[in-house]
Amino acid sequence: MPVELVRRSVRRLADSGWNREPNPGLVIRRGLQRWDGAGQGGAGADKERLIARLAGVRASGVYEWAFDRWCKATTGEAFDAQELALVGRLYIGLSRDNPLETGVSLSHAFGMPLLPGSALKGVARAAARAAGMDAEVETYLFGSNPDETGADEADHEVAAVVFHDAWWVPCGDAKPFALERVTPHHTEYYAGAIADATDFDSPVPAAQIAVQGAFRFVVEGPEGWRALAMGMLVRALTLSGVGGKTTSGYGLFAAP
Repeated sequence: MPVELVRRSVRRLADSGWNREPNPGLVIRRGLQRWDGAGQGGAGADKERLIARLAGVRASGVYEWAFDRWCKATTGEAFDAQELALVGRLYIGLSRDNPLETGVSLSHAFGMPLLPGSALKGVARAAARAAGMDAEVETYLFGSNPDETGADEADHEVAAVVFHDAWWVPCGDAKPFALERVTPHHTEYYAGAIADATDFDSPVPAAQIAVQGAFRFVVEGPEGWRALAMGMLVRALTLSGVGGKTTSGYGLFAAP
């Protein structure tokens, strides 16, 4: 039996919001208006329709103003900045809980895609190690790793360079979101309902949210060191990527 998730008295306001630069984060959390039930043609169809509408959203004027302010605030002697465009699409924050059961990392205020600085620092450190960076240089650049040292938090060495969150770059009519579909074939097997997975299991299409476009990356720190950190970050993003499903080509950026 269908379940109404939005009161009828406010449904008109919810629909009209699509014409007023909606906040995508709010749409993901509160945009699903009804639940037709699980199964083919039910909840999956409702979810896919909402994501398809979300894929048509452009950056708001408020976000463009905020992005411009952020660019000015991170331009100067203490910062290095680099804009990189995605080769394809990006999954970031897939495991985050929300009603659509497909996550994406967003800025809280504007609902636009955001790459957390902690994730960027992690991929840059991995690239530095792969390149054979000296351990002392790595520790100075990225700080000590609590999981590896086992030391108390008070004894951890702070990183010399700060990796800021990367903001999505608004550009003309560019759209930040895209509708993606995955087709898991063995849902009953993974749920434990059947003993064996076979080639005769039917696929169950599921809609997901991916990100496209370009991001602005910013590092802050001493001269020379921040250039080294940015070099490691660009190396990681262009060779390995960031986010989910990087082994399938997602999250890879074009070289500058």
